[in-house]
Amino acid sequence: MQKWMCILWPSFLVAGIGEGVFFSLVNPQELYFLGETVHYSALATYSLGFLAFWALCAAASYITWALLRPADEVNMRDKSDKHASAA
Repeated sequence: MQKWMCILWPSFLVAGIGEGVFFSLVNPQELYFLGETVHYSALATYSLGFLAFWALCAAASYITWALLRPADEVNMRDKSDKHASAA
């Protein structure tokens, strides 16, 4: 649980900042998606934009967490997976 909070909380904060900056520069009623204008309300566009920013930031945080794991932990998990599949 602590791992997920360390990933999701900072990504939530950065997504809020990113959305604020993005929608300060872009009018949500003038957005295009796949060549079509977005016909959602401004609130729906803000919400979807925030969720998209949050997902991107969470993915980046998760990759950072995965790359910072010690080699011993990664190798230990690989060995236990091989033993479990052999049984």
